[in-house]
Amino acid sequence: MKSIKYFLFPIYLACFMPLAAQNIVSGKVFLDKNGNGIQDRSEHGMNAVPVSNGRDVVLTDKDGNFSISVADGESLFPIFPSGYTFASGDIIRSSDFIFGTMQQKNNVHFALKKEKQPEHFTLGVIGDIQMGNPQELDYANQSIIPELAGRKDIQLAVWLGDLVNNRLELYDDVRDMIRCTEIPSWALPGNHDRVTNGHTLQDSLFNCYFGASAYAFNYGNVHFIVLNNVAPDSKRGYKARISDRQMAFIKNDLLYVPKDRFIVFCQHIPLVYTENLRELTQLLDGRTKLFALSGHTHRVSRHFIQVGNAVMQELVAGATCGHWWVGEKDWLGIPSALMQCGAPRNYFTIEFSPDDYRINFKGVGLDSERQMDIWVQGCDTIDRHVKDFRIYRRGEILANIYGGSDSTEVSIQIGNNPAVSMEKVEVTAPTVARQNQWYRDKIYPTKISRRSPLRKSASSHLWHFKLPENLMPGIYPIHIKAKDSYGFSVSGVRIVRIEDTDTPFDWKKKR
Repeated sequence: MKSIKYFLFPIYLACFMPLAAQNIVSGKVFLDKNGNGIQDRSEHGMNAVPVSNGRDVVLTDKDGNFSISVADGESLFPIFPSGYTFASGDIIRSSDFIFGTMQQKNNVHFALKKEKQPEHFTLGVIGDIQMGNPQELDYANQSIIPELAGRKDIQLAVWLGDLVNNRLELYDDVRDMIRCTEIPSWALPGNHDRVTNGHTLQDSLFNCYFGASAYAFNYGNVHFIVLNNVAPDSKRGYKARISDRQMAFIKNDLLYVPKDRFIVFCQHIPLVYTENLRELTQLLDGRTKLFALSGHTHRVSRHFIQVGNAVMQELVAGATCGHWWVGEKDWLGIPSALMQCGAPRNYFTIEFSPDDYRINFKGVGLDSERQMDIWVQGCDTIDRHVKDFRIYRRGEILANIYGGSDSTEVSIQIGNNPAVSMEKVEVTAPTVARQNQWYRDKIYPTKISRRSPLRKSASSHLWHFKLPENLMPGIYPIHIKAKDSYGFSVSGVRIVRIEDTDTPFDWKKKR
């Protein structure tokens, strides 16, 4: 693993500081060629680098100097130009300093280094790892963390909040786990990452470990804007809202972002559920290259937000903890944690190119080609015991295409027959219906597992088809293709045996 330098002393001093009057902070952004954190004589300041306090944005002068007002408890950070990052070499990237007291420091310097950033790059999108105890830390350390560590094709990652499940004392472990992936990573807070005991600065402890909770950076040809849209609501509650301070930051930041630049918003709660979304879309009017990444729901879904004459796609990325690390345990002792939408525990990768992007679902521990499950009524005799399946006759098919959306067109080909369209439906995913039946029959949970809180609710990515009745008995491949114009294209295959009968199951047959 690459060496990591720690700059935690000034960060810890900033924790739990009350807000104070604004104070002027001066500093410099410089190119740190030798990585020692000090500006040597041969190292020059960097001109026109944006620096922000999370609201205002100023540019450095020709010598790299800047001056900006910062209050106690606020974050101060540079907005990395494309091709640059912190010289410290730390995997966790955001602000390098959380401002504490004016007696502590009123002069802050940022050491940057050049970094190779290709125009074609892959972003890892990790939603809701949400660990609440050491056992769940171990579940992650057996599954998602080593999988990410083994991927050399991901250039950077965004962790979309709910890093812990209200157990903020686990932050130290979580930060070290992310570092073990060796993927340069940016993080943002979720509703379970807050200090909620009446504290004014609910993201203060998150700031201590992971830096600013709202910031921006550039990578390749993409400008990322990271938001904290978890707003306090009553003593312990929350709502989805972008604060006035963050709205001002977005407006000020966009002044320095070219109109033709890709802009990607990252936040915990989906923008479609954010109460002042309209205010955000008004700031974006006239821009066309827009994309959003969210977590929170523990389901995979995609939404499309109108922005002037353009459309901003929002990918709700599901959860790497699935349905909160519960459900029947597999052969490794890790809970299946099937999500309500019928998708397995997952993350996404996004392949960016200069003018486009491609969305890739990745089930944790599953082959990358596993983009759907295809259920056929009548193939598995155990399904006769699932009451929710009684509405389907033998040969009816449900395809759960994990990354699908309302804009996705799905076709199915049976053997050598011509491909035809499938119908999008809103029903409970077969895998969820089956597990719910085992809970009703008290087959699940087994002694070593915890019951999953699955409900009888519809998945947003299911398609239906009925096998032709005139198919001759035999073995047939089922090929399904799904594609839309928003960076999504997948395929799947299943083999089915057709019997010489169309008789429905005898539901009264004894087990």
